[in-house]
Amino acid sequence: MSTAEEISLLGHLNTPILVGDPDGCIVYANPCFRRVFGAGDDDLMGRPLALVFGGGAREAVLSATATVLERGQAARLQIREGGSGWAGLASPIEAEDDRVGVVMVLLEEQSNEEPLTALTEEIGEPLSEALGRFQSLAPHVAARLKEDQRQAWETGLRALENAKQSLRDLQLVLRGGGKPRQGRFDVASVILRVAERTGHEVGSAGTLEVLMPPNLPRVVGTATTFERLMGQLLRERLNEAREESPMTLLARTVGEGEPSAVLVSLVDVPDADRRAATGLPPDSVSQGVAAIGGDAICVEDSVLGRVTSLRLAIADS
Repeated sequence: MSTAEEISLLGHLNTPILVGDPDGCIVYANPCFRRVFGAGDDDLMGRPLALVFGGGAREAVLSATATVLERGQAARLQIREGGSGWAGLASPIEAEDDRVGVVMVLLEEQSNEEPLTALTEEIGEPLSEALGRFQSLAPHVAARLKEDQRQAWETGLRALENAKQSLRDLQLVLRGGGKPRQGRFDVASVILRVAERTGHEVGSAGTLEVLMPPNLPRVVGTATTFERLMGQLLRERLNEAREESPMTLLARTVGEGEPSAVLVSLVDVPDADRRAATGLPPDSVSQGVAAIGGDAICVEDSVLGRVTSLRLAIADS
């Protein structure tokens, strides 16, 4: 069967299909593609495949096309275009002069966007009301609370703010606005949760004091990941700590002029017989912090003790 005959058969398929020449320019778009994406032949013929799409879809199509034309290998892709998600397969097709062209087939992904969108709206209304009530009561209630009660109040308020921001990011994705902004979280809330959870463990080795200023900026990463890493670090330091020695968990911003990072530091006094040979944090902690764009360092003094610091980049506002 000739290439021309193969292309003529594509017109009967109810699936969007594009065919490109060895330079990656469109030579054929089947009727289904033109109908679904609202494009005519004049808008398509001779144009690079990637330029038919917008936003992040353009980059994905460009990458898949390059893989096919340069390596002769098929490439899968996932894009979002026209308010819908599409899974695609770009494959090599025989062209003139022993060169290869590309044929791209797109399948619409079935989703539950409508019920999800409705659900986010149902959640958003009571969440906004609860957050508003908490914020309005804060000036009147804070002064009457004990220190531990005030900290619990502030932790709950930050949790509501985080939930509202996550809901906004989800709504952005469902409305076709692309990916949400980079992962960001409230590091102060995580520190308080980890300290509270491990407090009873610290009791056997001494005390754990938390020192940090109010209103620390949000940092890059995810709260669940950092909470897991901090938990691992605290557990190891507890196992190595000298009995009845204090431990301190500090957080502050660093950077000249405008702060660029938050430094979370754990200060402990290790027992010479229990500490690891290097004194460095576990590899899993160092690697985990690096994965969210941060770094881990450790400084030790035989008299003053050991400081393990995790440096986290401040997220874009």
